[in-house]
Amino acid sequence: MKGRRRPLLIAAGVLLVVAGLLFAIAPSLYEVVDEGRDLRPYEAGEVYKIRIADTVTVYAAEESRPETDRISGAALVALATAAFMAYLLLGAAGAARRLRLFYGLAAAGLAFLALDESFGLHETIGHNLIFLADVPGVERPDDLIIVLYLIPALAFLAYFRDVFMDSRWAVRLFAAGVVTFVLAGLSDVGDLPTDEPLEMLSATCILGGFAVLIAAHLSRALGLPRGAPAAEQAQARETVLS
Repeated sequence: MKGRRRPLLIAAGVLLVVAGLLFAIAPSLYEVVDEGRDLRPYEAGEVYKIRIADTVTVYAAEESRPETDRISGAALVALATAAFMAYLLLGAAGAARRLRLFYGLAAAGLAFLALDESFGLHETIGHNLIFLADVPGVERPDDLIIVLYLIPALAFLAYFRDVFMDSRWAVRLFAAGVVTFVLAGLSDVGDLPTDEPLEMLSATCILGGFAVLIAAHLSRALGLPRGAPAAEQAQARETVLS
């Protein structure tokens, strides 16, 4: 079973790297040469005239712009839904209460982050708590709100660290996500153009790690595929049901 799974995991890792590289070089492949509401002979709202690879010219609606916040919000909604479904399925399979609590809290937290990313909740909170800007080292109130978000996140990671460590591939993806996030921060400080691509790659690794973790727990709760050693099946059932 491990021999069959390894090529798939390697392929998934390669796809993540390729996706990150494509995102990194994509801005250099096109140029917005004009924008406005009069680029088409009919009422069309804001339209962008784009030159791709200095060869092809296309016209795109403003809504088609790949905004980072929109992509991140959609990914968080999908992951929150997946965590909630895992919570329901693990409950139906009779999984351990601790594991169900993990996915229940994860679904709630991810849903909140999706709302925050989509509607800028931390910015709205910061606008109404302007006194936070008086804290030494803080320029904008919402920056401190983001820091405060880290407190429950770190507490969650510490309390459920054994659950996070339950899948080696999930741990590797999480580690890759943390490393690329640090590199993104260094790129931002150094004013390099790689900060946004690295942030997207970091998010992809972290989301991928969470997806792998969900798949691992569900596969154990619902029964391993045939061919797995009996000892491994017993250990998996004990991990999930205990």
